[in-house]
Amino acid sequence: MSNETTLRPMHAGDLSAMHGLAQRMSWPHRAEDCALMLALGAGTVAVDAAGQTIGGGLRWSFGDVGTIGLVLVAPDRQGRGIGRALMRALIDDLGPRALMLNATAEGLELYRKLGFASTGLVRQHQARFAEAPVLPSVPEVAVRCAVPADHAALCVLDAAAFGADRSALMSRLLANGEAWLVEQAGQPAGFAVLRPFGRGAIIGPIVAPGEDEAIALVAATAKAAPAGVLRVDIDAAAERLAAWLTAAGLPAIDTVTIMRRGRWPGTRGRPRRFGLALQAWG
Repeated sequence: MSNETTLRPMHAGDLSAMHGLAQRMSWPHRAEDCALMLALGAGTVAVDAAGQTIGGGLRWSFGDVGTIGLVLVAPDRQGRGIGRALMRALIDDLGPRALMLNATAEGLELYRKLGFASTGLVRQHQARFAEAPVLPSVPEVAVRCAVPADHAALCVLDAAAFGADRSALMSRLLANGEAWLVEQAGQPAGFAVLRPFGRGAIIGPIVAPGEDEAIALVAATAKAAPAGVLRVDIDAAAERLAAWLTAAGLPAIDTVTIMRRGRWPGTRGRPRRFGLALQAWG
């Protein structure tokens, strides 16, 4: 990185520049999305000698784990070590936590050199949906709308599937959107959240005890989505869910690699995370 480039903490005044960088990279984030991401975490920006923001990245801590995302470098400043410097700063800020990120193909080699290892894939399913779409058949699973009294239970389910408590994040997502849930023995056992994001709406996180329940939750959520672009980021191992989404007119348009650094908490035998809250958050 050039001696004329400096790093400093991100603040609210940087959001316009970060949104501009996202637009230059053809990322879908709205200004509101960038603001929410910063409000729930913290970030670092790279500034040139003229004071122009030429890169930035965000981080989030959830107890003993953390995630990194929205790492952007202006196209005309790439290849100068700015991305590496941003990543090192974000990693240092997160301390000894186990870390997760979702990597594009362009970032894989850098992240490997920084100690991250590939652990799976995420597929982004996306398309423009009509209002009240006709959807393929779904498993016979009872699904209902969540109410505020359910929110604490949904936070517990999310923590079990993710491996750490994300109650502050979940509370904001639930406040900004709507959730549907499935029950077992009269208790919430899985859920999906629909909320505005990017060019339209996104479904996620999706947590369920099995793939039948995940498909039923996504179907109920998709039926309620407004007309426009609908996005779902799912675990690539969820092949039946992927097939259902494709049949519903939501094909996979991109794939990213899940990468982790350090020992992530075990989640085996717990509800499964079929869909991400956002690629940046996992």
